[in-house]
Amino acid sequence: MQGSIIKRGNKYSFVINLGRDPVTKKRKQKRVSGFTSKKKAQAAMNDVINELNKGSYVEPSSETLGDYLDDWLKHKEKRIAHSTYLHYKSYLNNHIKPALGNVKVFDLKPRQVQSFYDSLLEKGDLSERSVHHIHRILSNALEKGARIGDIQSNVAKAVEPATVRKKEMNFWDMDILSDFLDATRQEAHYISWYLGAFTGMRQGEILGLKWDCVDFENKTIHVRRALKRDNDKHIIADLKNNASYRTIAISDSDVFELKKHHNEQKEIKMKIGKDYHDYNLVVATGSGNYVLPSNIWRSFNRCIERLEVERIRFHDLRHTHASMLFSLDVHPKIVQERLGHSSITVTLDTYSHMLPNMQEAVAESLESAFKKETKNKNKESL
Repeated sequence: MQGSIIKRGNKYSFVINLGRDPVTKKRKQKRVSGFTSKKKAQAAMNDVINELNKGSYVEPSSETLGDYLDDWLKHKEKRIAHSTYLHYKSYLNNHIKPALGNVKVFDLKPRQVQSFYDSLLEKGDLSERSVHHIHRILSNALEKGARIGDIQSNVAKAVEPATVRKKEMNFWDMDILSDFLDATRQEAHYISWYLGAFTGMRQGEILGLKWDCVDFENKTIHVRRALKRDNDKHIIADLKNNASYRTIAISDSDVFELKKHHNEQKEIKMKIGKDYHDYNLVVATGSGNYVLPSNIWRSFNRCIERLEVERIRFHDLRHTHASMLFSLDVHPKIVQERLGHSSITVTLDTYSHMLPNMQEAVAESLESAFKKETKNKNKESL
């Protein structure tokens, strides 16, 4: 593939011969102009020729980043949970597009993206975690374009996002949990935090759980649905990823608590009669409808204040469940499956601080195995 440099007035341009069109047989050329020196035109031409030879060349486009991100978000809308879609849309419209939306995608440089992140951190209106979310969204969008050949590269990869400091994880030990459960057994939403502590299910999964997914005979709970926010209303919907679909083994005590709750629910249904809207939900209002997360929070927090125990979020019951499993030396793979994490890496990254003794146990096991093997060899040599 050959090219030539042409000077017109004070500007330089280059022309690359691309051979002939296989259909029209006409000669194909690529021309780029506007260079202030022959050296710059030569360097640019060499870059284009290298990219054409490697098959990585992307024709420059006048599309702005704002328009590109709008198309990307439209593509994602039917492929992600609605709440995630709204999350993306908010960050795009409120932060990314106002700062970078008018820049052409082809002209976007890592330095511009880095300056954008730095300015967000300097203003202090957003947390480090929020700036990191913005980086993930922008990088995800650019990566798709780079992968299918719409843009030349994902410039966000060359940028340092905000460093997110890990928050201290709160959870209850078994004694506090036991006292709390004993003292709140008569609360209307008791079963919701009981399930949170002994299954590790997410709050939305608990509020979307139906009795057809509770198998008393085989002592399992099938996690298949969750209560989610959809615009201005809540709906019972499918889960967001495959790892969230799981089956959780439960104990005889769990079965006892669930059967007890089920019988109490049947009594309420009989009293109300035809006015009871039976959606077959495990956690339901007095009329059978789903319970709003805000009502669970209020009930849970009210119990915490009354009992004057360490304050944790409802979601921290999930961490409490994980801490109990690790204290019983349950393998991280089992913890991952019960919690519905996408990979064991997520589990280990989240709960690495709960595994302080694993290295010691491995070292001791290796030493014990080595000593045993050495001892056996010595016996054989006698």
